[in-house]
Amino acid sequence: MTSTEKSDQRAEMAERLRLAREYVGLTQEDVAGALGISRPAVTKIESGARKVESTELNILARLYRRTMEYLLTGKEPIPKGPEQLAFLARAIKGLSERDLDEVARFAEFLKQSPKATRKE
Repeated sequence: MTSTEKSDQRAEMAERLRLAREYVGLTQEDVAGALGISRPAVTKIESGARKVESTELNILARLYRRTMEYLLTGKEPIPKGPEQLAFLARAIKGLSERDLDEVARFAEFLKQSPKATRKE
């Protein structure tokens, strides 16, 4: 693997980390506290200027509710059968009726969107 390819992979992972953090509504300060590092270090991770230690990646995966595989590669293993249903049940447990309606609308939106635009 060339240094350019490594750099590209680091930049892609950095972007996934930033987007995952924003999606769950955490600040860089929140993440810095969870990792025991400075906020500028989180900024460097999210810009690809700093490598992520495996222990940090494990913490980030739990914080962001994503797999380490997804954070590293962008590929999320697809749960099958009962595992998928159990995951969905855990994910929506405790949501208000309004939130459940929003989840249902989003699921409908995803079903209607062209498959070509979705990453599988």
